[in-house]
Amino acid sequence: MTKALTAFVAGLLAFTLAGCADPPTTANTTTTESQATSAASYLACLITDDSPASEGSPNQQAINGLARAQQQLGIETVHAAAAQSEYANALQSLVDQGCAVVVGVGESFTDAMSAAARANPEIHFALMDATPSSVPTNLRPVFFDIHQAAFLAGYLAASQSTTGKVGVFGGLPVPAATIYMDGFVQGVTHYNAQQNAQVEALGWNMSTQDGTFVRSTISPWNDPAAGRTAAASLAEQGADVILAVANQSGVGALELAQESGARVIWSDTDGCVTQQGSCDQLLGSVVKDRATTVFEVIQTEHDGRGAAGVFSANLRNGGVQLLPGGAGFTPALAAELDAITKQISDGTLKVTSPAAIG
Repeated sequence: MTKALTAFVAGLLAFTLAGCADPPTTANTTTTESQATSAASYLACLITDDSPASEGSPNQQAINGLARAQQQLGIETVHAAAAQSEYANALQSLVDQGCAVVVGVGESFTDAMSAAARANPEIHFALMDATPSSVPTNLRPVFFDIHQAAFLAGYLAASQSTTGKVGVFGGLPVPAATIYMDGFVQGVTHYNAQQNAQVEALGWNMSTQDGTFVRSTISPWNDPAAGRTAAASLAEQGADVILAVANQSGVGALELAQESGARVIWSDTDGCVTQQGSCDQLLGSVVKDRATTVFEVIQTEHDGRGAAGVFSANLRNGGVQLLPGGAGFTPALAAELDAITKQISDGTLKVTSPAAIG
């Protein structure tokens, strides 16, 4: 059984939240001491923005992946956190410290890391969740095939709906959101084909690439009130399971669910960690496992298996997952999801999206 679906089975018995390491207290800190091993001379580095590394956040996940690399590979590691205006200086500091590989997290690092890679061709760089237009050969983009995990979420939603209608909404009509929406509706379609059902997916038309999005005058990614409105528009049409792909605007969907009895599927992070008070309203979370991905990227570089081109974080390598929420699951459903995961991983079941890269 795959890692993600093992969690589903475990959730039948007990579901506990794993604690995360405390975030660093300085902008540039050595996270571990050198170990007396043959690998100790290898230095792997991580750079993040200076937003709080709260429990379950993308930055904290990446830091956890760096710590895992130190522990399992016996290497030295350095983490730097910097404001965007200081990205270039922070990257130069990592270069000066002798980093063999530098992993960056987020679209905001695109320009600074591209420049650093061009200036330091002997160092390997990897950039997660970004789409650089021009990529030096020593800069490896890391993309998440999150539509694969969203496919599982669509199947899950359809299986748990009592109204025969499920829904999805995004923050904006951009690839970062539509890739989830594409996977979700394909998962619903697969459920219908497998179970001879007619569950309707609301909020997204994959053919026209048109659907329901947050309408906000503040921020489409951080406006719970507007997110609630988007979720309500789906609930009013009968959707009783809703995938929210809108960052903190998705909190509005959770608020609606508390009152209406609908259930929500969270996106990007584990909602039972980042939205602990609402875990009972969560059917599951479609997550980008940045901890696993940071570790995998560093391990491939350390072992000499690094290569130019895209690094795909997917169901097969654990880079994307469907995690359980607070609602119950049957062993039979967990087994179905596990079988689908294996089919997607070995290529016998195709999940597509115009937003997918690599």
